[in-house]
Amino acid sequence: MEIIGAIVGFLAGIAAAYWLVEKRLHKQKQEHLLQTRRIAQDIELAQISRMQQTTESPHREGEDRFRSATVEHENLLRQVTTQYENQIQQVATQYENRLQQVLAERDRLQQVAGAHEQQMRQFTQELEAAHNARLQENIQSLQAEHERHILTLSDELHDSYQAQMDEHFQNLQKQHEIQLRQAASQYGNSEVDIQSTTEALQQQYESQLQAAHEQFQAREAQMQATIRSLQEQYESNVQQQEIPEQQFSQLNPTEFTSDLPQQEVWQEEPSSEFNQPEFNQPEFNQPEVEQELNYTEFSEPQSIDLEQLEIRQTLESPRQTPNYSSVAQLMGCVQSQDTETRKFAASALGKMGAANALRTDGQRAIETLGKLAQDFNPEVREAAVEALAMIKSEKVIPLLQRALRDTDSGVAKSASAALNKFKFYPRTPAVKPKLMDIKKPKR
Repeated sequence: MEIIGAIVGFLAGIAAAYWLVEKRLHKQKQEHLLQTRRIAQDIELAQISRMQQTTESPHREGEDRFRSATVEHENLLRQVTTQYENQIQQVATQYENRLQQVLAERDRLQQVAGAHEQQMRQFTQELEAAHNARLQENIQSLQAEHERHILTLSDELHDSYQAQMDEHFQNLQKQHEIQLRQAASQYGNSEVDIQSTTEALQQQYESQLQAAHEQFQAREAQMQATIRSLQEQYESNVQQQEIPEQQFSQLNPTEFTSDLPQQEVWQEEPSSEFNQPEFNQPEFNQPEVEQELNYTEFSEPQSIDLEQLEIRQTLESPRQTPNYSSVAQLMGCVQSQDTETRKFAASALGKMGAANALRTDGQRAIETLGKLAQDFNPEVREAAVEALAMIKSEKVIPLLQRALRDTDSGVAKSASAALNKFKFYPRTPAVKPKLMDIKKPKR
């Protein structure tokens, strides 16, 4: 554009110069004509004065002289006019030639500018495509690095909390064992005192264990909140870059998401579910408790052995697999640190939700399975997805769609297979609100 502007300015300058030269030549021509007329008038006046002064001279000689002077003057005037006309024509032809050259140069420069502009467009398109590809690669690498960082952070937090809880449990067990031995050595002769002391120590141990478990639950909730905050921060960073993500290209969203609420899974659980008896005796501490209760350092009557057997039976009873009939009874298994226990809880919740899909327990089972589908262990997540596939309810579809984005391939395949099953289930019609005509009361 700057080249074209320079060319146009140059052409305008040439045209202005041509106009000024032509105007100056025309002015010189007019001045020359005026000079010739003045000279002719002067000659005529001189001739008239001469004729008046020389009245004695013959009239014919004066006329001849006048005629010869006028002829000479006319010849000179013609020569001057022809010279000026020739000069003007030469200047005009020169400027026309220059103008044609400038126009040809302008056309050539326009062609060059068009080719240059096309090359610039192609170059900018190539640069934009390369920049977008690099940006996409950087985003994918950052996303993978962020996911690895989150996984490592969650594993480290979980390991540290687990180590702290194990150490705390061991300290409690040692204290409990010392207290039991002291109580047994101090009150070994009294059966009633031994029984009361054992019950008191058992209650104290259960309360301490429950407090420790509640503390562990609070720390685990804090860890989950930290992970969620990191995920929200990463999602906000990705949204600020305004890069469209193409997700779920192989799914038809109209087959699953029509008439479904999207954010209805995460609800707060009642606080009473966490105070169930399943928390009081964790499964991994049972052999140690049995070893504590099976001490044989002193000999007491047979009644003490009976008391120990009863306590052992009460401690071993939660380790059996009872027939759970509500979600509240399974919350202890859901919050367990054992992977197999959480998998068992997921399958039990799936069966419970399949049997009671429309009841309150079924809805709570779906919500609990949604939380298990985000477990740090991929086996537990896969078991939760398989359990969700057993429930014939539209509320599990958003959870299965979220499981499709799981980093583990087994979880994603299970979610895809579960969603394919829902294509063949009859869809429940949407409830249409009834319009009621409300009549205004007559005054």
